[in-house]
Amino acid sequence: MRQGEAFIGDLASGSEFRRILSRERKKVPAEDEPPFGWQRTKDIDGNDLEAALTARDGEAEAVVIERALDAFTDHFASVLLRFLVTDSWKGTRRIVCGGGLMEGELGAELLRRADERMRRHHPDLEMRRLHHPPDVAGMVGWAYAAPRDALAQGDGFVAVDIGGTNVRWGIVRIDRTPAERDRLTVAHHEKWCHADEDVDREHMVGRIADGVGSMRALAAADGIRLAPFVGLSCPGVIRPEGRLESGGQNLPGDWSESGFDLPHEVAARLEPIEAREPLVMLHNDAVIQALSDVPRMRDVERWAAVTLGTGLGNCSFRNVPGDLKSGVADA
Repeated sequence: MRQGEAFIGDLASGSEFRRILSRERKKVPAEDEPPFGWQRTKDIDGNDLEAALTARDGEAEAVVIERALDAFTDHFASVLLRFLVTDSWKGTRRIVCGGGLMEGELGAELLRRADERMRRHHPDLEMRRLHHPPDVAGMVGWAYAAPRDALAQGDGFVAVDIGGTNVRWGIVRIDRTPAERDRLTVAHHEKWCHADEDVDREHMVGRIADGVGSMRALAAADGIRLAPFVGLSCPGVIRPEGRLESGGQNLPGDWSESGFDLPHEVAARLEPIEAREPLVMLHNDAVIQALSDVPRMRDVERWAAVTLGTGLGNCSFRNVPGDLKSGVADA
C-alpha cells in the first residue's frame, strides 16, 4: 500500500518518528545549542526524550517533543485508518501495539494520543500496548506459533528476534506446573546491535547460530531441558515453506535471494539440542510479537497488531474457537 512514492507503513515507523523529530529540532531557534544538544537525532537517548515530556512549558525540548508527537500521531492514525478499510482488517475491535517506539512513557503517550484520534472515527475500537516488553514479546510469541509436539519435548526453547537494528536471542521457559498453566518467562536473553557493525549476511547468520549456542549453554547450566526447537522471526513476507520472500531490506545483504533459506542456514550451524537435531522455523516478527498476547485477545473475534521499530510491521487475526493447533496451551 502506497501514499505517493512511499509505502504507507514508512509513514508510521520508528525511523519516521526520528525524521519528524529532526525536522522539529531545526524549527526551534536556539541561542547556544539546538534542543537535545549537538548529537544527531538518531543518537538521542530514549531517557532524554522521556525527560522532555515532563520539561517545563516553553523549554525547547518540551516544544520539540510535543510537536513531534502530534505530527507522528497524525501519521500513525492515518495509516491505521487505511488498514481498517482493507479486507483483512475489517471488523477489527482491538489493536495491540509493540516495537521499540512503544516502550516507556514516550510509548504510553503516543498510544494515548493515537487511541484518542482513532476513537473519533471508530468509537468501539480499543488500542493497547503489548503486555510483554518488545525485547521479550518477539520470543514469547513462538510459544503460540511452534508445533505443540515440538515444545512438549522440553521445559523451554530458544527464540531469535531479528530486527533492522538489533538481533535478540533468549530462552523462553515454560512452567508446566498445574498452578501456573504453562506460564511463560524469558530466563536469559542477549542483544546484539548489528547496525553498529559492518557485517554481511554470512557473518550475521553465524552470529545468530552462536547466540543460539550460548543460550543452549546457559540452559544446561540452569538445568533447563530445552525442546529441540529454535524459532526465528524477522521483518518481511515469509513463504509457507519458511523462506523470506521480501521485506528484509534493513538487513545486510539479500535475504530474499533465490536459494537462500535462513532456517536451513542456521540449522546447519547448530549442535544437537538434548541429543536431537533441532527444528528451526521462521516467521514474520510482527506476527510473533502479536502472538505473545494471544491469552489476552480471546474476548474479541477480530484483532490486529502493529510493531513500530525501524520499520512498521502489521498483522491481523480472527479467533476461531477450538482451532488453536499450535503452542503450549489454548490459553
